[in-house]
Amino acid sequence: MTVLDSKLYNDDLQKAVSSLDMSKMQDKSILVTGGLGLICSTIVDLLIVANRVKNLNVRIYLAARNKRRFDDKYQQYQDQGVCFVEYDALKTVKFNFNIDYIICGAGVASPDKYVSEPVETMLSNMTGVKNILEYAKCNKVKRVIYISSSEIYGKKQTDDRFTEGVYGTIDLDSIRSSYAIAKQASELLCKSFTSEYGVDTVIARPGHIFGPTASKMDRRISSDFVFKAAHSIPLEMKSSGLQKRSYCYSVDAAAAILMVLLEGCSGEAYNICTKEVLTIREMAEICAQTGKIPLTYVKPTEQEISSFNPMNNSSLAFNKLSELGFHQIFTAKEGLEHTVEILKQLGE
Repeated sequence: MTVLDSKLYNDDLQKAVSSLDMSKMQDKSILVTGGLGLICSTIVDLLIVANRVKNLNVRIYLAARNKRRFDDKYQQYQDQGVCFVEYDALKTVKFNFNIDYIICGAGVASPDKYVSEPVETMLSNMTGVKNILEYAKCNKVKRVIYISSSEIYGKKQTDDRFTEGVYGTIDLDSIRSSYAIAKQASELLCKSFTSEYGVDTVIARPGHIFGPTASKMDRRISSDFVFKAAHSIPLEMKSSGLQKRSYCYSVDAAAAILMVLLEGCSGEAYNICTKEVLTIREMAEICAQTGKIPLTYVKPTEQEISSFNPMNNSSLAFNKLSELGFHQIFTAKEGLEHTVEILKQLGE
């Protein structure tokens, strides 16, 4: 049983599809790198449902390294427009098919690896997007959307939400910054290809995304907590939990990213978030209540502390995304509850 077998998940995807004008994608082809990850696999799922509901006839090329994982999830959907493309972000890309749009979402995205594998973290992001942009330049791709991160904003002193174009500071002496700096450099590379070569690029900056498409090995706290809640495992906080975050259900994030791809202004960046701001503790309390499990505090190890996100307030402004016409479909609470319920249904 896969996540696409969940009626609740399919219902959520159909709500997202019905909220979008996807007519520009009719009979087009789209390449999704990192297509087995939390965000991009939700995008692929949404496109599969859109093909079924709206008869879009979109050809979906899912670019990833793990063919077995693709087969486990998508083999039965290959007659619905999705096919596997073997892909390594560190290698020059050569595709023997036409591509209209590219969603560039491959790269290391696990906080423990930012510290243990900082070289791989940087290169998988920077080299990967460079290779995609070179391909787009030479092959008349209509548009590339790069999936960046809210971590590019760094730390700030105020309680205001991060607005596109206003930045804090990033500690260059911290190995943990490998991820944020790689994302910053990749964003500027996109803008540079747009400025110098006319490659049409847009940038998506997701906040803290969660959903049932996360890997069981995902160590980000929201993913870890929803999996534990689904399995009735007590939750342990390893900080005060007062840090502010823009938590966003992966289905909302996928819909927002597709809207930016289709309607965003070339060279511009857009926060991918919802209107709400929750603390980590509030997110944890929703997970605990949904899973009917206790929530306690334990002291973190030094190694765990080294991988913590340094941003006490990484809440994102919703205005620019809203001005494109995006409307939030699910509250963070609804998304967390749905994620736990879907994982329970799957026995994941």
